[in-house]
Amino acid sequence: MAYAKLSVDDLNKSIAQTKEAIQRGNDLLKVVSEQTAIKGLPEAAESLPVLMKKFEKELKNLEKALEKKTAAT
Repeated sequence: MAYAKLSVDDLNKSIAQTKEAIQRGNDLLKVVSEQTAIKGLPEAAESLPVLMKKFEKELKNLEKALEKKTAAT
């Protein structure tokens, strides 16, 4: 995504939403690890770490874009 096109406000909102998604993912991983008897949770537990890495990478990219945008103003 072209983060340079986003406004500072949009970047801040995106960062907050990404942080929330990471937290929810971590919470879900905790629940999954405690409730392995529920059908479907093992599959979720396997796929969540990959998704979490993508969110963390996205967060770093958003934070870099915000840093560049605020430094330019």
